[in-house]
Amino acid sequence: MNSKEHKQKSMKPAKKPILNSVSLSPSQLKSRQNQLIVIDVRGWLEYLIGHIAGAKKMSRDRILKEIPKDQAIAITCLSGHRSDMAAQWLVAQGYSKVHSLKGGLLAWQSAGYSVHRGIRP
Repeated sequence: MNSKEHKQKSMKPAKKPILNSVSLSPSQLKSRQNQLIVIDVRGWLEYLIGHIAGAKKMSRDRILKEIPKDQAIAITCLSGHRSDMAAQWLVAQGYSKVHSLKGGLLAWQSAGYSVHRGIRP
């Protein structure tokens, strides 16, 4: 390899580590709930019908504006699908401590945990 080839090879950008969100079971979320900001990514009607007590309904823009990227976050939805997608999106935006509730609110209720109804977290 000549010096030009060596220089071109060394100028390649370093690979960034791939970060992923971490799934939490309902019991894991319950035990860590005071250490996390819980965000419900469902629509308003779904949120009003029932959500985890303390969970905030926030838009993507609001999350980016109000929550620091090093804050521990747990994302919830009804079944876990939307929360997984939202969690991956947050990781792509630079958030480093993102968790998704495995099985969503359905799993939360199946585990025997209550839900809060209404507009307040």
